[in-house]
Amino acid sequence: MKRTTTTNLKPACSVIEMIRTLELSPTRFYQLIERGIFPSPIYDLRTKRPFYNVELQQVCLEVKESNIGFNGQYILFYSPRKSKQESNSVKSSSKSKSQNPLLDEFAETLGRMGLSVDVVKVDSAIKKLYPDGIESKDHGIIVRDLFRFFKNGV
Repeated sequence: MKRTTTTNLKPACSVIEMIRTLELSPTRFYQLIERGIFPSPIYDLRTKRPFYNVELQQVCLEVKESNIGFNGQYILFYSPRKSKQESNSVKSSSKSKSQNPLLDEFAETLGRMGLSVDVVKVDSAIKKLYPDGIESKDHGIIVRDLFRFFKNGV
């Protein structure tokens, strides 16, 4: 978790900003407020919007770091999940890239469908399935045929 010092805190931050800083989901954050783990936000009398002032932001950060809630209860936080963009970049960097962006696209699509295939396997399968080439074929049909090809273990 990024360590935020008092000098990095804004005079006021929205609830959403606090949630992002703590790397929690909104649902989980509100559950923890109800349980007294995190303090409730204060409300601007004029706009009626909830916010966290510097002191409450610091309390929330200390709760996350110390695993001791605002109410004194122990709380364990799990590591945040990787975002889809991070996990996709890790996957794509680990797989070999080809000179043909279409093959990369097919391999990525099949990966999202739950198959573990790389560009070399996709290229080999296309050559077996379409010996005359794929220039005039619909990409959706090619993906379907590739999926079936790999699912059947050929």
